Formats: sequence, structure tokens, C-alpha cells
Amino acid sequence: MSITAHESRDSRAWIAGCLILVLFKLWLLSPQEIIARTAPHDDTLFVGLALNILQGEWLGSYDQFTLMKGSGYPLFIAFSNVIGLPLILAQELLYLGACLTFAWGLRLLGASALVSCLGFGILAFNPFTYNFFPNVYPFRFGIYPAVSLMLFAVAQIILVRASRRERHWVATLVFGLLLGWFSNIRGETIWILPSLGIFLLAYLYLKHRSGDCPGQTQIWFSATRLITLTIAGFFAVNVSIAVKNYHTYGVYMTNEMTSPAFKSAYGALLRIRTVRWERFIPVNREAREIAYGVSPSFGRLEHYFEYGRGTKSWMVGMSDYPAAYFPWAFRDALFSIGYFRDAPTTHEFLEAIGFEIDQACGSGRIDCRPRYTNLAPAWHSEWNRLAVHIFYDTVARMVKFAGFVENGPRGWSLDDDKLVTNYRYVTNSPVRPQSQELIIMTPSFHKARLEEKRQVLLGFAWVYRRVPQVLFVLALGGLGYRLVQISRGSLLRVSDIIGVGLLAGLFSYTFILTILQVTSYSQIGRQLNTTYPIVLAFIMSCAMSLIASRRDRRDQDQRASADSA
Repeated sequence: MSITAHESRDSRAWIAGCLILVLFKLWLLSPQEIIARTAPHDDTLFVGLALNILQGEWLGSYDQFTLMKGSGYPLFIAFSNVIGLPLILAQELLYLGACLTFAWGLRLLGASALVSCLGFGILAFNPFTYNFFPNVYPFRFGIYPAVSLMLFAVAQIILVRASRRERHWVATLVFGLLLGWFSNIRGETIWILPSLGIFLLAYLYLKHRSGDCPGQTQIWFSATRLITLTIAGFFAVNVSIAVKNYHTYGVYMTNEMTSPAFKSAYGALLRIRTVRWERFIPVNREAREIAYGVSPSFGRLEHYFEYGRGTKSWMVGMSDYPAAYFPWAFRDALFSIGYFRDAPTTHEFLEAIGFEIDQACGSGRIDCRPRYTNLAPAWHSEWNRLAVHIFYDTVARMVKFAGFVENGPRGWSLDDDKLVTNYRYVTNSPVRPQSQELIIMTPSFHKARLEEKRQVLLGFAWVYRRVPQVLFVLALGGLGYRLVQISRGSLLRVSDIIGVGLLAGLFSYTFILTILQVTSYSQIGRQLNTTYPIVLAFIMSCAMSLIASRRDRRDQDQRASADSA
């Protein structure tokens, strides 16, 4: 396909504009430092796992922490270290790469260099990439929003190429690999399934409309190939990790929290019906007392939960174990009686707990609920009205970019030389000083430079906290208008499909966050980080749909005028 000189100049202008924005943002973020702290279930865990990977020990020796979270983020930390990139820079480049890929999709949809460069800039300066405090920790949310956006960006490219009868199988395999990595970063992968379903149906429609597959058999063959390549990429990642875990620890899985053994035990505890129940307390004292009586295996944990370390750590200042802590307390309790030294033995014990409680439920010895879920606390009808309010409030917080934009790094690193050394050499990043006294000693020129850049970033954050909420409402209206047009015969475009898919992802993620806020967490903040680039991408997709619709009407008017002449 020939490329005109005008198109070539337009592409060079787009690339140059995006590159300038990249350099400008990297310059603004250059003073960022890693904060070293003790967080055994979060960043300290990820740094430790990455350290083990770099030392050729996979995830290290087996204990209650080793397989409690996916290995997607520790692998990213280790990879960044191997190629010599500081973690902060690597995370930012990954996010900018996702923004650039989505903007490239806008270019393929017909956006001008100015519009696509503007779209890239809007995504790139999302305030949660610089004013959200966990970004100064080696934390999963440093890459999860980027990978989430990248999935939608690659899906957009696949649909564009399919609509143009162009080859897209390499992009499809890349999409599957990304989906596999995505599933090993955080556990709530299910939120993206509605979007994937919409994209698959749209793919079938586009293949039919393009005429690339003249018969139904050919269309289904093409769709089967698309699904097969996606699944192949997805399983290539997950099977590789599971096989490595099997060879190292003797259990075939990627994440112990979603393993059959853990779900058997935890799901059985959640089944127990009690007279008293309390929001945010999934397995209360009454449920545990019942479980002690019917499960000899779980009874061995009674001292830990009721009198021992559990009451002195996880339950301090609270009446019972909250949902946010109970799974970790449960694993710690098993460790206290000699488990989590050997994975197969530990999993046998977990399965025994599940079997014993299920047997008591089946025989009628105790009152139990059906096994609707193995990980989420039981739902009570009294929460229905609350859930509606929380759902609406969560959507409002997503589109307002408000409430969680913090003023940069807080505090200083822990005064622990070993910890700071690990953070420094594993992340390849500068570590924030270990005391307030050292921070005060920072040279004045550097403080002035930090303040200048901070003010610029705060200026961007001010805009994001006010403009997107208005644009989101307009985008919803625009999408509704486009759906009416399509129902009246207007051409369905890829930008329409992407807009619907992004909106489905947002509402799906909101649904999950609503359940969490009703049953498990009194408040959320960092979880919203994932949704901000999705909100911005949705606004841009709807804008592209309206631009394309207006262009179509203009072309039709011009053809009508030519015919009448």
C-alpha cells in the first residue's frame, strides 16, 4: 500500500509530538525515589521474590508468603533489573508504551496527528502515575493499570485490522500473552471478561461485514483461530509459571490463594451459617467455634486464633478478624503449627479442613449455605440498597479523579540497612533517605528543583480532578447518540465497539469493587488506580466515534451535492 508524502509527514509529526511528551514527563518524574518500608504482604514481599528470582532460586524457600500472590510483578521487577532499567523508569515506560499503543489505534481509526498526539498526552499525564503514593513503593499497581490499558489497546488494533481484512494473528498472540501476564499480577482478572465477550462478538460481525470470510464456516474458522491463539498465549504464561512452581514446590498452580486446596478450606469456613453476623467479618468467632467442633484439623488452629499470636497481631484494636486480614491470619496460623514448610503436605491439610466441614454440612450436623463462592463472604439481602449507593459512589469517584490524588512521596525509608540495600539493588532505583534529618540535609538546589516540578504536576492534577467528570458525562451521551444512529442504519465502527467494551470493563470493575466495599473493605483507594486510564480511553473512543460519524455525514452530503449537480 502506497504512502503519500502528506501521510508520511503526518506520521512523523505524530511520532515527534509523542516523543516530546514522553521526554517531558520523564523529566518531571526524574526525582522520584523508592521508599523502603516493611510491608511483608506487599512491596517487601515483591522485592524479596524478585531478589530470589535474580539469584536463580525462583521464588525462594517455601513459606506462607511464597505463593500467596501472583508472580507477574516480581518477574517484571527482575526483568527490569536484568536489562538495567530502574524500576520506576521501567514502570513509567510500560505505562507510556500502553498509552502510545492506544494512541496508535486512534491513528488507525483515522485520527489526525494532532488528535492522536493529544490523546496520548491525556493518557500519559494521568495523575495516578505521579501523585499516588504507592507509586513510590515497588507495588503491583505500578504496572497493573498499564497492562490493563495495553489489553484494550491491542484489542483495538486487532479489530481495526480485522475490519480492513489485514492480518492480525501476531497481535492476537501478543494479546493472549498479555492476558496471561495480566492474570498473574492481580487476582481480579474476571472484570475484563465482559469486555472480551463484546470484542469477540464484534470480531464476528466485522469479519462478516468485511467480506473477508464469505461463508459462515469461514467466519467461525477465523473466530476459532482468534480464540485459539489468545488461549495459547494465555496458557503459555500460566502453564510456564505453574510448571515452574510444580518443579520447585511440588504443587501445580500459579497462585495459592486461588488453588483448589485453599478454596476448599476457606470456602468451607464461609459456608457456615451463624446466628450473629457482622459486615466486614467473614468468619466470625461463632463460625470458628462451630468449625473447631466439627473439624479436628481446623481445631488445631484454635489457640492461634483465640488466644495466641492472631489476637496480638491481626486482631489488635478490633473485635474480630476483618476480611482484609483473615486470609493472611489463616495462613499464618497454619505456619504456627508447622505447615507451609512443604507445599503438598500443607495442601493436604487445607483439603482436610474443607472435607471435614463439608461433611458436617452434608450430614446436617451444622447449618450451612451452598457453596456459591469459595473466596467472597456471604451476601445478605440487607446490603442490597447499600450496594446500589456504593456502586454509584464508586463510579463517581472514578470519573472525578478525586479523593486519592496525594501530594507525592510521604515520609522516609525505614532505618534498616539490609532492607534498604535490597530495595536499592533489586529495583535499581534511588532509595529515599532513612530519616527526617537526612531529608532535611538535601541540598537547597535539589529541593528547589523538586518543588518546581511538583508544582507543574499539581497543575496537571488540578485539571484532571475537574475536567474528566464533565467529559465522561458527555461521552456517555455521545455513545447513546451513536447507538441510536446505529439502530437507524449508521455504520458500526471499531471506535463504537471499543467504547462499549471499555464501558463494560469499567462497570464490571465497579461491580467487583462494590462487592468488596460491602463485604470486606470499609474503603478503597488504590484499587481505583486501574480505572483512571480506562475512563480516559473511553472518553477518547466516544470522541472518535462522533468525529467519524460527522465525517460520514459530510461525505454523504458531498456525494449528494455531486449527484444533484
